[in-house]
Amino acid sequence: MFVPSASLALPRRAARLFFRHHIENGMAVAACLAIVGVAAGAFFDIETAVLVGTGALCVSVVDQPGPLPGKLPVFVVTIIATGAISLLAGFAGGSVWQLASVIAVMSAGFALATAYGRTALVFGIAGVLSLVLGMAGPLGSPAEVLQHGALFVAGATGYAVLALIGARLFDDRNRRMFLNEALLAFARYLHVRAELYDPATPMPTALRDVIEAHGAWMEKLQAARNAIFAGRPNLKRRRWIGGMLALLDIYEAVLASDADWETLRQTASHVVLAQFAALTRDLAHDIEGLALALVVPTAAIPDSRHTAALKALDTAFAANAPTEARASLRSTRDAIVVAIRHVRLLTDIVAGSADRAIALPDVNLTAFVQTTDTRLATLLGHLTPTSPVMRYAVRLTLAMLVGYALTVALPHYVHGGWVLLTIALIMRANFAVTRQRRNDRIVGTLIGCAAAAVLVPLLPPTAALVLIIVAAGIAHAYAVVDYRVASFAASVMALLLIHMLDPTEFLLADRVVDTLIGAGLSVAFSYLLPSWEWRDVPRLASRLIDADRGFAAEALASAPVDQRYRLARKRALDSFTILATTTRRLSSEPGVRQRQLAGLNALLSANYILASDLASVQGLLQARRHEIRPDDARAALDAARTRALEFLTLKPETTPAPARLRRRGWTEMPTSHALTFLGRRLRHIEHMAQRVTTLAARVNQPD
Repeated sequence: MFVPSASLALPRRAARLFFRHHIENGMAVAACLAIVGVAAGAFFDIETAVLVGTGALCVSVVDQPGPLPGKLPVFVVTIIATGAISLLAGFAGGSVWQLASVIAVMSAGFALATAYGRTALVFGIAGVLSLVLGMAGPLGSPAEVLQHGALFVAGATGYAVLALIGARLFDDRNRRMFLNEALLAFARYLHVRAELYDPATPMPTALRDVIEAHGAWMEKLQAARNAIFAGRPNLKRRRWIGGMLALLDIYEAVLASDADWETLRQTASHVVLAQFAALTRDLAHDIEGLALALVVPTAAIPDSRHTAALKALDTAFAANAPTEARASLRSTRDAIVVAIRHVRLLTDIVAGSADRAIALPDVNLTAFVQTTDTRLATLLGHLTPTSPVMRYAVRLTLAMLVGYALTVALPHYVHGGWVLLTIALIMRANFAVTRQRRNDRIVGTLIGCAAAAVLVPLLPPTAALVLIIVAAGIAHAYAVVDYRVASFAASVMALLLIHMLDPTEFLLADRVVDTLIGAGLSVAFSYLLPSWEWRDVPRLASRLIDADRGFAAEALASAPVDQRYRLARKRALDSFTILATTTRRLSSEPGVRQRQLAGLNALLSANYILASDLASVQGLLQARRHEIRPDDARAALDAARTRALEFLTLKPETTPAPARLRRRGWTEMPTSHALTFLGRRLRHIEHMAQRVTTLAARVNQPD
């Protein structure tokens, strides 16, 4: 087993911290903002340069990591929308009622846009920011408002041009960064998964941690799919497509190796389990090394052969494996060997030593790219009183109007821009996220204000300007990664900018008060027409069973079609991840009982084991293909497929349960014969299908 020395471990930890996609994106945003600001300052006075910079700042919100082809339309739509909102705020600034109308329309539009998913949030935030900055502008004649709007659009356009040029120049690195993030998330999943082999860790705890790490890995995986599978597969892109496919093959082999972990924990010796855990951590170390080699030019390519570790594992088998565990040990070892083989392929691809013309499978890769539904019918379907999106729109609009009313009533004590921006940034459609963002916003703002209070007397104007740009980049980089850090950086940026424009102004206490008011309104209005997520759990559980049914149909086919199998697996794991993410948030909702959470966690644990069982079937058939006649395998698969699909109907009472099968007690079945072992695996799939369906049915039952 390779153990990294302390001298190697520290640089690797530092590289994992700094060579990240969100940090490079924040650096790019800061650079574009600096160029626009410096160019405007060279030709205009400071006030004009600030107006130009506000346009660049608003459009920078949508400059998120993503595929190059989709960036141009995103920037065009944002420039038009934010420019129009800024003009409306300027024209309505002299009338309380007109500005209230603009705020109401803007808030409702922001909330309703969430009908199109999380990607629409950045458009809403850019719109709210342009509204707040437009409100803060000085009142003037219509001609002055138009002039301000033109400068705003000029700054936004200049930023978009720079960002598009940068995206074109760094397109290949952008794809590598997406693959890097997916590899790091997968390495984290492997590290957590190694705990499955520790009998001292309770099984529910071990599985819960694995499921959480698995959810983070699924999110990064989909982002990498969207970036790498999009566009025409030229020579450079084929290399990263091949890397993605190798990573997916590693994951399936690892997932398949979990099919017998319960048996191993109960029957295998501590020595054997420790070897499995060590080998899993070695694989995680390999994946981390490959992730860093993608983005750090001086990073070393890891040696992924693991010959000594496999030999040590086999030695432990021979000396410590009881008879009842040998078949499961062999199956798990075979799956890990397959994973190691795919890691070696991925290593060759990252190192550039693989064939430049990498052969791709006959699969439509664009089918795995997540697309945004932009149909008008999608939005119209949410214009009902029971729709969570519509209820969110009502809550957010009323909260924003109340915040604006406080501004009008207490103009010397409350600053409308900060209050409204705080409400828009904190309040989300679900209660758990709103509460977490409230806490992060308050803590980040308090620390940021304290830091600004220390920095303002010490920094000369030039250093303050540099720090403002750096803080803008940090706020952007961490906006979706750690909102506490983003709030800290945004507070430092805002206070330094205000003091730089007017040295007599330093609104530290005002910002704290405004943040507390906005945070309080956000949480208070979350109880108005609430859309509690626990009400959506039965629908998500039903969707999970339906996706499991599709996965089982393909996994238990004697000759599955690669495209259909991959899509069915993706759909099942995506549904599993959505339910797991929702369950994690439910603990923050009022009225959710521990019994409900325990039932959901049991369902997720059972479903993870079912997915592992299903993923292991084709690998088992391939590994022992010389020991099983094709006709026998086909007959066993067909029978198990029929039974499993009957169970996965959310009506478990309609189908008789199979003969009792205990995870321990399999010693009653001889396992030396491959067909017998396959039959045992298929019987367990039937049992897990029944268990998953039964648990899902309980979730669907009203209290």
